[in-house]
Amino acid sequence: MKKRDINFRIDKYIVNLRAVAIIVNEKKVLFQKRKQDEFWALPGGKIRVGETGEETIVRELYEEIGVNNCTVERMQSVSEYFFDFGEDKYHQYIFAYVVKVNDNDILSNIEFQGIEQNENLVFKWFDIDTINEAPIKPDFLKSHLSNLDKTDKTIFVSYKD
Repeated sequence: MKKRDINFRIDKYIVNLRAVAIIVNEKKVLFQKRKQDEFWALPGGKIRVGETGEETIVRELYEEIGVNNCTVERMQSVSEYFFDFGEDKYHQYIFAYVVKVNDNDILSNIEFQGIEQNENLVFKWFDIDTINEAPIKPDFLKSHLSNLDKTDKTIFVSYKD
């Protein structure tokens, strides 16, 4: 039986759990977006029932960009994020992990296409020093990623767009 994403509707909200990877290489952080979207987000996806956040990261990086060799080093943050997307309102919990990737193809390309069928994903490295000007969501990531080296504690953030 296929495991299902933790993603459900309660009244006017879609509630889901998402695990994302913070992948840093040479003072750049990797982001993803669907081609038609305006904003970039950290790579990852919805956590499935019975799956840990770490397992989600490993699965998503393999499915989306073909990474076979990654290490989930530690949890960096847990955030509660409220936002509107199209006609829907979201209440999303995001578990962010610092991840080490050992894949020269991924690390050497500034921007590249994802490989997952029917997802239409694009990946791009953004410089940490200029992250404040980048079109990324959630907005709190800008200050959070700028201070990534200054903390080894897990941070909780609640954010409404």
